[in-house]
Amino acid sequence: MKKTVLSTLAALSTVAVLSGCSASAAGETSDSEGLTKIMIAEPVHGVGYLPLYAAMKNGYFEDAGLDVEITTLTGGAHVNAVLSGDAWGFIGGPESGAIANAKGAELVTIAGVVNKANIYWTAATDVEIDPDDLAGSLKGKSIAIGRHGGSPEIISLYLMQQFGIDPADMVITNNDQSGSEIALVEAGKADIAVTTEPVLGQGITEGIWTEPIVNVPAELGDFAYSSIVIDSKTTKEDPDTVKAFTAALGKGMDFVLTDKEGTAKLAATEFPTMTADVLQPTLDRAYADELWDGIDISDEGIQLDLDVSRAAGLLVDDGKVTVESLLDRSFMP
Repeated sequence: MKKTVLSTLAALSTVAVLSGCSASAAGETSDSEGLTKIMIAEPVHGVGYLPLYAAMKNGYFEDAGLDVEITTLTGGAHVNAVLSGDAWGFIGGPESGAIANAKGAELVTIAGVVNKANIYWTAATDVEIDPDDLAGSLKGKSIAIGRHGGSPEIISLYLMQQFGIDPADMVITNNDQSGSEIALVEAGKADIAVTTEPVLGQGITEGIWTEPIVNVPAELGDFAYSSIVIDSKTTKEDPDTVKAFTAALGKGMDFVLTDKEGTAKLAATEFPTMTADVLQPTLDRAYADELWDGIDISDEGIQLDLDVSRAAGLLVDDGKVTVESLLDRSFMP
């Protein structure tokens, strides 16, 4: 298997930052208005995270006594920010917490945001794909698969196994910068891209790639894809803040599920460079694929995430990490 690593912000080794796990009340301070200020690190600014953005923009966090800020950290740095104490929590795959825990961290998942595997495989418009012979069609092709150890790569390696695709038969490029896959395909450096919204819709609208050749949300079903993960110590030292956060996040989720028009307006402010002809199909696809269904996470969704990560070879823990150790439902509203 040939692998190319394109790194603009190289992910630090989880082991290298475990010394930061001893930080207390990570990313948490008080502001001048008496609100508890916390930082959430995100790996990308994505459409799937709209329930979190809704809780911020609609004032649900503030009503709960919280001043929540979001910082975008690519290349795996969102996980490291929590481990080092620079962020209160991160939004991302629970498997990232599991991988850190296998190396000595103590992270827990407290709420879900995207409960379907929100990624898609798409092909350059000049690449012929036979849906009845996906393995044959992809043999010898190059694929931009996301950062090494990230959810898109982990899930894609698992799906290759399920589809009978030998990774050695493809040229795999790890592109650390989310969204860079569109430039790789456009430049002819990748035939296939593993991508997510809003980049998927942008590439389709611009004629760079096709509609998805693999709809991963449909393939995997219930899957803990993007969740809120924090240091377990925070749940013990400041449970009130954790409970306030999840309650406000739940209101943001309810807004996205019940007010599609309001969600579209919110998305337009969060993604100002997206034109309406890209944004609306993006939201339509998200609702059709049922990316959001509340902030609770099923045991099955977490277990599948762990199974996929182990099968892909990126979670090596001898069964140490379990649903019970990774998921804390006690703060659900």
